[in-house]
Amino acid sequence: MKNKISKIFDTLIAFIPAMIIIGIYVLMIFLITDFEVSLLLLIGGLLMGMVVSAMDVNLFPLRPIIIMYTLAAIGAFIYIIYEGYCVKFSVEDIIVVSFFVVTILMMVLIAMTREETPSTYIIKIIIDWYGVILLFVFLFSLYYYKCNALVGGGIGKQVELQTSCYFSCITFTGLGYGDIVALPQFRMVAAMQSIIGYICMGGVAATIYSLIQSKLQAIHKAKRLEEKAEDASN
Repeated sequence: MKNKISKIFDTLIAFIPAMIIIGIYVLMIFLITDFEVSLLLLIGGLLMGMVVSAMDVNLFPLRPIIIMYTLAAIGAFIYIIYEGYCVKFSVEDIIVVSFFVVTILMMVLIAMTREETPSTYIIKIIIDWYGVILLFVFLFSLYYYKCNALVGGGIGKQVELQTSCYFSCITFTGLGYGDIVALPQFRMVAAMQSIIGYICMGGVAATIYSLIQSKLQAIHKAKRLEEKAEDASN
């Protein structure tokens, strides 16, 4: 147990430079008076962090980005409550928020406590990508909710947080059922989310495929070496 705790602290210390950079960016975002613009900047920062991390994991690890942006998303949600939107929340809305926050934090905790092995490495990469996807969906849903950006066919404006999360999810995954749509002034935001969704989904698929291929190659190489050793002994 002590070794695991020590390992977690060592990991956090190694992530300090990246966390400082993210913290400064998040602070800058929340100093902006226009909250909706701050949310878009927050989403842009998450996208840039994801891209930089994918290019060089040692320079900007993905896990501290997930931790910091999860805390930022919680802060944004609390700010919305502070502005008086809490009266509009239903039990389902609270469940939706709890699902996103608890799931992301639990995945990060599991990834940080598991020992580093070839099999767990693949699992950790998948967990990190899944955490990023959930963060994008949640941050965009907060933006739609705060801006009252959605309407339903023949129903009028959709002001529930769970509806915003639903629209954010189907837009991010590219499903686009069409039962809920964005108002004209927010269509480019929805289009941007769809593009980010394609990038993330493609990144997840490519990463998993690459890691599986690497592992299969390592297995085949080990088998060949074993066969050569057996032939040499015979």
